[in-house]
Amino acid sequence: MKVAIVHDDLVQWGGAERVLQGICEVFPEAAIYTSVFDRSNKRLSEAFKDKKIITSFLQKIPGWKLLYKLLLPFYAIAFEQFNFDNFDLVISHTTRLAKSIITKPETKHICLCHTPPRFLWHFSGEKNYGLGELLLTKLRIFDQVSAKRVDCFLAGSKNAQRRIKKIYKVESRVLYPFIDLGRFKNLTSFDGGYLVVVSRLNKYKRVDIAIAACIELNIPLKVVGTGSQIEYLKSLDKKDQVQFLGNINESLLDLVLSGAKALLIPGEEDFGLVSLEAQALGKPVIAFGKGGSLETIVDNKTGIFFEIQTKDAMVDAIKRFELMKINASDCREMAAKFSKEIFSKKLKEQIAQVM
Repeated sequence: MKVAIVHDDLVQWGGAERVLQGICEVFPEAAIYTSVFDRSNKRLSEAFKDKKIITSFLQKIPGWKLLYKLLLPFYAIAFEQFNFDNFDLVISHTTRLAKSIITKPETKHICLCHTPPRFLWHFSGEKNYGLGELLLTKLRIFDQVSAKRVDCFLAGSKNAQRRIKKIYKVESRVLYPFIDLGRFKNLTSFDGGYLVVVSRLNKYKRVDIAIAACIELNIPLKVVGTGSQIEYLKSLDKKDQVQFLGNINESLLDLVLSGAKALLIPGEEDFGLVSLEAQALGKPVIAFGKGGSLETIVDNKTGIFFEIQTKDAMVDAIKRFELMKINASDCREMAAKFSKEIFSKKLKEQIAQVM
């Protein structure tokens, strides 16, 4: 079987790129087709050093890194330009427009979709990058039309499954992402007395309420990640009890998670791999009770939910957490359900059914 893999873009290392790496391990001979590839990103270059990576015409545009978000309307055209006539199977892996590829009827197209494009459908109030409403309307129509080109949708969560049904009017099968459990095997957890947030620092992630809650409770907080709100969030820390760590490497992130009392997730996640990474270290999670977090956390067993995105609701949740005894073994048991081995096995099963 001749297989190709299509991915939105390779510009940063994150949860989607980890899953892409897992797909590549199932199909080591398959090339990756993507809109653009930032070869200067050492983490990406190392992760995919053995892969043939084919980029679109967008890669040739001078200064594309600076124009990255403004070029989003052209991504659909970029993916349509790829030729998959000689392939038996194409797997698109997407949160945006990679599924808009065109294939012949005899070529099967399976799409692993973690969410329909957030910038088009305004999930969690995500910004549209300044695109005009007329252009957004046309892109939404295109997104729905191009979804009809997919032979089988695999949803990255039940949350994504609901969105796919609502927007594309099609059924999908759930295939959960994975975490690399071996990464945490030899790490020792301890209580460093602080809470931690691991997130892109964008408005819809609501890191502001996590900061406000920790300041009120006088609990140290470590914030991992960067984003458009970083200066605003720093301005909220009047007591110098929040440590902004920026983007840190995997080893340091594991150390930060190992020493946390708990992980805070104040925003609505599509799924939330970091929740499982924390639990793999025996750490509970205090999360907003909506979206993908409902699929990775067991309330009052591996974590606690709060129902309203306010500082007071998070303060109450943290206080309840402090009075509870959450067993690290329950957290690890939950994380073990999302192993790479299970992901690979289920992906092969789904492909076999479609083929």
